[in-house]
Amino acid sequence: MYALVLCLVLIAFPEAALRGAGLGLEICLKAVVPSLLPFMLLSSMAVESGWGLRLGRLLAPILRPLLGLDAAGSMCFAAGLLGGYPTGAMTAAKAAENGLMDKRSAEAALAFCNNSGPLFIIGTAGAAVYGSVRVGWALYLCHVIGAAVSARIFGRRARGSAAAPPRSPGVGALAGRAARESGAAIVSVCALIITFSALIEALRLARFPLLAGLIEVSRGVSELGRLGPKTLPLAAACLGWGGLSVHLQTEAVTPGLSKKYYYVGKTISALASAAACIVMARFGII
Repeated sequence: MYALVLCLVLIAFPEAALRGAGLGLEICLKAVVPSLLPFMLLSSMAVESGWGLRLGRLLAPILRPLLGLDAAGSMCFAAGLLGGYPTGAMTAAKAAENGLMDKRSAEAALAFCNNSGPLFIIGTAGAAVYGSVRVGWALYLCHVIGAAVSARIFGRRARGSAAAPPRSPGVGALAGRAARESGAAIVSVCALIITFSALIEALRLARFPLLAGLIEVSRGVSELGRLGPKTLPLAAACLGWGGLSVHLQTEAVTPGLSKKYYYVGKTISALASAAACIVMARFGII
């Protein structure tokens, strides 16, 4: 029913919908695909080859006392903050698939591991939208703080298995499988971004940038940036929340995993990111 109504909206406002779809496609080609696809592919290879868990073991002595994360949780946390939406969610799902986490632990990891990556926040949100790499770094720091607060709350629930990862296939087979899975995932991601961008334009939601950001984060941050630096806390909140488009992307790459912790974690991350941004602005860091 909802899909039918939205289709009718696109039909009723075809020019606006086409304009919005074009903007969404531009965002995908210039920002999303370059900043996301390589990390999705490499994170998939890292989990299946065992190198992701080795990285997690290196990080765990630091992250366990700070956030309560073990090696598997640290692996998911790092993948999310380096790879961007929905790389962290894919990593948690892969960890469960490969026996590095049980299902309940992977569900808890979704609360803190599905985050925006540095290339998008620093390069697109900071440099391109707000005209400052320094602002981009500050937004990314706020984003990390938001994810860390959520990890502090849910990290102990995301305990992994002590078992070694299964023996991985050869590099060629591993790369081929990762490329197929990542390619399918990036097509899904871009399809959702383009569709929601078209709907935002057709419904004239761009005049309400925060609402647009809660629906599609890339478009929302772009619209907020037009209003100047005063909107930075709202941009930080949108990046922490991710948007409806990201949540549907997450659903697509984590079949079988409950989202009972996920939405609570994203809400906490959004509020903590905005609060960190306000504090930074108060002290002149941004």
